[in-house]
Amino acid sequence: MAFNFSSIDLKDKKTQVMILAGLLSILAIIIYVSFILVPQVDRVFKAMDHASKLGADLKVAQDNIANAPKYKSSLGLYEEKVDRYEKMLPAKQEIPALLESLSYMAKSSDVKIVGIMPVVEKEGMVKVSQIYKEIPIRISAKSGYHELGKFLSGMEGADRFMKVSDLQIKSNSQSPRQHDVEIMVLTYILLGAK
Repeated sequence: MAFNFSSIDLKDKKTQVMILAGLLSILAIIIYVSFILVPQVDRVFKAMDHASKLGADLKVAQDNIANAPKYKSSLGLYEEKVDRYEKMLPAKQEIPALLESLSYMAKSSDVKIVGIMPVVEKEGMVKVSQIYKEIPIRISAKSGYHELGKFLSGMEGADRFMKVSDLQIKSNSQSPRQHDVEIMVLTYILLGAK
């Protein structure tokens, strides 16, 4: 059954009221959807997204709280490492004690120290970082090969950071078992330490 629009009498008051009521109803629905329903739905989706993010943040916070004892123990381990490394990097005023320590290591290895002195390098030649400064120390000694090996091993196992950067061994015609040894040792001092 098809509806025939030509049979509608637009001059009839009842028809005009019905059309006007229909148009006002459609206009009211459009206004309701545009200004009330769509913003409400948009707010609901934004609230759901926000709630989802808060839920994820809450989960991370709960995990962090659950792992707090583990983090505290890890922090303690790192603090111990920092303390140990700070002890391995002497402060500038500890250089004389370091020189004495090198002298003691040499004596206990039967290496005779002829001279031991920090090398004063020209500005810019010493490596500088924000944390430490490299200090070269020149050691002149008389030693046999085995004693020298024992001394170098002692420096390697020392409780300070040290590195042999240069080693020269010359024979001594007056004493074939004792050689003239020149060692350049690099040590590092902690900047900003008191």
